[in-house]
Amino acid sequence: MKKIIIIRHSKSSWSEVGLADFDRPLSERGENDADLMSKKLLKKASKIDLLISSSSKRTRLTSNYFINQINIKSVRYIDELYHASSDEIFNILVNIDKSINSLILVGHNPGLTNFINNLTHLNLYNLPTSGIVILSFINDEWNMKELEKNQLNVEWIKFPKDFKL
Repeated sequence: MKKIIIIRHSKSSWSEVGLADFDRPLSERGENDADLMSKKLLKKASKIDLLISSSSKRTRLTSNYFINQINIKSVRYIDELYHASSDEIFNILVNIDKSINSLILVGHNPGLTNFINNLTHLNLYNLPTSGIVILSFINDEWNMKELEKNQLNVEWIKFPKDFKL
């Protein structure tokens, strides 16, 4: 079954005044959450065909935690995913090779939340930092062009707070 695993980047640091948004690293909490969530996702998905990520520093650093935990065949950083809208994300995914069965997408809000809400039954208010949503296609086709609302099943949705006391 074809799957898209959506991950919002982990919490970024605001400690360096004047640093461009694109260049912000992860905070200590962000690093801890990325480590936690990559280990939790490993239990659900041990092999992934492709990871695509925004090219910002915080998304690259978040991606590294998942790359180090999960067997990922290929990784691509895409400048256009930086603060991409739901439509822009959709347009990027339309061009994914049909041979891909599992894909991790690491990006930013509000685009990720809107993308999830546009293609599932969810009405998610906000995908929090380090949040993960696994979506599966109803049929086994990677045909983004024909997707409409409610055509992706929500298999798993977890946030770092789900695993903390």
